[in-house]
Amino acid sequence: MRALDRVAQWAARTLAVVAIGLASMAIALPLLSDLPYLRYLFESPEVVVAVTFSATGALLVHQPRGRTMGWLLLGTGIVSAAYVASVSYTAWVLDGVESAPLPPDAGSLALFTAWLTNWAWLPVWLVVSTVLPQLVPEGRPLSRAWWPLLGATVLFGALVVVEFATTPGPLGIFSGVENPLGASTFSTLRGGLVGALDPVLVVLLVLSALSVVVRFVRADGTERRQIGWCGYAVVLTVLVANFGPSWAVNLAVLFIPAGLAMATLRYRLYDLDFVVNRTVVTGVLLGGAALVYVALVAWVGALVGTSQGMVPLVAMFAIALAFHPARVRVQRAVDRLFHGRRGDPFGLLRDVDRTLREADSPRQAMAEAIRTVQEGLRLPGAAVVVPMPDGTEYRTESGALDTQLGDIPLQLHGEQVGTLTVASRPARRDVGLDQADLHVLTALAGPLASAAYALRLSGDLEASRRGLVDSREEERRRLRRDLHDGLGPQLAGVVMGADAVRLTLQRGDHELAADLAKNIADQARTAVDDVRRLVSGLRPPVLDDLGLLGALRSSGPATFHGGPQVSIRSEGCLTDLSAAVEVAAYRITQEALTNAVRHACASAVEVLLRAEPDAVTVRVSDNGRGIPAEATRGVGLASMCERAEELGGWCTVSEAAHGTGTTIIAHLPRIHGCLSQG
Repeated sequence: MRALDRVAQWAARTLAVVAIGLASMAIALPLLSDLPYLRYLFESPEVVVAVTFSATGALLVHQPRGRTMGWLLLGTGIVSAAYVASVSYTAWVLDGVESAPLPPDAGSLALFTAWLTNWAWLPVWLVVSTVLPQLVPEGRPLSRAWWPLLGATVLFGALVVVEFATTPGPLGIFSGVENPLGASTFSTLRGGLVGALDPVLVVLLVLSALSVVVRFVRADGTERRQIGWCGYAVVLTVLVANFGPSWAVNLAVLFIPAGLAMATLRYRLYDLDFVVNRTVVTGVLLGGAALVYVALVAWVGALVGTSQGMVPLVAMFAIALAFHPARVRVQRAVDRLFHGRRGDPFGLLRDVDRTLREADSPRQAMAEAIRTVQEGLRLPGAAVVVPMPDGTEYRTESGALDTQLGDIPLQLHGEQVGTLTVASRPARRDVGLDQADLHVLTALAGPLASAAYALRLSGDLEASRRGLVDSREEERRRLRRDLHDGLGPQLAGVVMGADAVRLTLQRGDHELAADLAKNIADQARTAVDDVRRLVSGLRPPVLDDLGLLGALRSSGPATFHGGPQVSIRSEGCLTDLSAAVEVAAYRITQEALTNAVRHACASAVEVLLRAEPDAVTVRVSDNGRGIPAEATRGVGLASMCERAEELGGWCTVSEAAHGTGTTIIAHLPRIHGCLSQG
C-alpha cells in the first residue's frame, strides 16, 4: 500500500503540474502573440479553477481523509486547464475570436480544440454544483440510500455533456467554426434529451443541496465544522458570482478549494464562527456604504442640480465619517446574533444580579439565574449542581445538555459550593468552550456562587429546623417517659400511702400509721429529688441562683479540695446573656476543667470569659501534659464543639504557647447583650 500511495502522490503531482502548465500556456499565447483575446480567458473562472483546484487536489491526495475529494478536485482542474488551453490555442490559430473559419492548414488539432471549447467547461460546473455537495467533507455520500442520487447525477452529467458536444452550429465563441459532430447520429439523441434536461438539472441541484443540509443535521461536532467550512466557501462564491462584478468571479472560486482544504486539514485550527462573523459584518458594511453612497449622490445631486464635481466627494466624506460608528453598531448586532450578550458581559452580569435579588426564594433565584445565563449567551444548555447539607444534590438546568460539556466550579469563602455546567456551541462540539465564553462564565460564577451558598444556607436552615423539631420531640418523649415511669408511680405511691395512713388511723393503730407516714415521706423526698434531676437536666439551677461566674466558682473542679488551682476571670458584662449562650458557656467550661483535671493532670487552670457586643469568648488554659499526637477526639471535645456550632460559633483545641498544656477557645455568638464593660 505504501508503494501505491507513493505512485498516487507522484501521479497527482504530475497531473497538477500539467494542469498548471496548460493554464500558463493559455495565458502566455496571447501575451507572446500580442493578440487581444486575453480578456476572453478571464471572463469565466476556468483559469483560476485550473490552477487552484489542481494544486489543492494534489495536496489533499496525500491525506487519507481527503483523498477522494483530492482526486475530484484534481480532475476538475485538469478539465478546466484543457478548456482554457483549447480556447487560447484555437484563438491563436484564428488570430482572435472573431467570426472566421479555420484556415485550411489549421489541422485536426485546431478543430479538436475548438470542439472542446463548446463543452469542456460544463463538467466543471456540474461537478461543483451537483457532485461536490453530495461528497463533502470526506468524499463519500451521506449513506447507502444516497448512492443512487450520486449515480443519477453522474449519468445526467454525461448526457448533458453529450448534448453540448453534439449541438449543431457554431462552436461557442468561435462562431466561424461548425461543430463536426452536429450532423452526426448524436444529434438524433440530443433531440430527445433537450426537453428533459432542464427540469432534471433543477431537481438534482435541489437534492444535492438537501443532502448537505441532512448531513449537517446528522453530523457530530467535527463533521459539522468541516461542512461549515465548505458551506461557507460555497455561499461566498454564489453571492460574489451573482451580485459582484464580473472580474470578482475569478476571486470567488478561490473560496471553494480553500474551504475544502480547511475542512480537511485545518478545521480545528481556525474558528469558523469568527470568520463568518467578520464576513457578515464586512458584507453589511460594504452593502450599506454602497446604498448610502448612491442615495447621497442622488439626493445631493437633486438639490444642486448635478451629480458631478464635488457631489461624489461629499458623499464619500459623509460615509467615511459614519463608517466607524456604523462598524461598531453592526459588530455589536452581529455579535449578539451569533453569541448573545457575550460582548456585553457587564450588562449580562447586571441582569443576573437583578434576577437573583428579585427572586422569591433561593431555589427560584438559581433557576431564573441559570436561565438568564443560558439565554443571554445563546448556549445550547446550562445547569447548576449544588451539593446540599443532607447529602442530596440540587440541580436546575435550562436548555438541552446534549453536547460536550464544560464545568466551571462555583467557589465562595475558599469552598466549592456548586458547579456550573454548560453545553458548548454546535460549531465547537468537538473542542468545547472557547476562551471568550469561558471568560464571561467565569465572571458570572461569582453571583452564581453566592446564590448557591444561599441555597445551601437555606438547606442548613431547613435541616436545623427539622433538627430542632426532632430534638424537641425527643425531649418531650424523655420527659414523658421520666414522668410516667418515675415521678408518676412515686406520686401514686404517696397517694396510696396517705390513704393507708388514713385507714390505719381510723382503726386506731397509731404505730403502724407512723411507719406508713415515714414511708410516704421517703417516697415524697425521692420524688422531689427526681424533679430536681429533671429540672437540672433542662438547665442547671445554679445558673439561676448564682449566675454564670458564681456557678463556675461554686461547682465542679473549681471546688475540689487538693485539686488544681483554678482562676476564673471575666471581662465585660455577663449578666444579660441569653439562656442558650449561658448554658453553652457553662457546659463548655465545666467540660474543659474536667478534662484538665482528669486527663491532663494540670496543677493550674486559667478561665477567661470575655463578653463582647456580638459574642462571648471562653478561654480555658492549663499547664498539663497536653494532648498526645496519636490521641483521638473523645466525647467531651466533640460535645464542646457541637455546643459551639449549635449557636453558629466555633471551638478550637491547641497546645499552649509555652509548649506544655492545652488551650481551649470557644466563640459563642449572641444576638443581644450588655454593651458596657466591667
